[in-house]
Amino acid sequence: MNSNKYFIWNKGDDIQLSKNFNSKEFDCQCSRPACIEQRISIDLIDKLEFIRKEVNQPLTVTSGFRCFNHQQDLKDKGTVSTVIAQKSTHVLGDAVDIKIPKNNTVETFLERCEKHFESIGLAKTFLHLDLRKGKRRWNY
Repeated sequence: MNSNKYFIWNKGDDIQLSKNFNSKEFDCQCSRPACIEQRISIDLIDKLEFIRKEVNQPLTVTSGFRCFNHQQDLKDKGTVSTVIAQKSTHVLGDAVDIKIPKNNTVETFLERCEKHFESIGLAKTFLHLDLRKGKRRWNY
């Protein structure tokens, strides 16, 4: 299940990765039969657990791991509401998009996330968090 610094599983497996997060939450959202192996950073999960504990509310994952083909599909669609990176940290298993929990202002939740993540993107409906080093902030 875990290799070096990543949890690795097959799409659809129901594996408890941590106290509050399950592998299914991070599965690639494509429907390709060849999209089998999934991965997510253990460090990313640990950081999400810290945030979860601080807000004392569930965190809803809107996008976790993405296979290369799913990332390419998103890029090719040129979705107006989403910036799709050429080389996505989602493909590496180093990124997650989460909803801002109820009863949290964007500012308060962002402050909590900044304690654990240097690379943060803010959209209308979600917050992108990834493990890249160096302070990065952007809006979608």
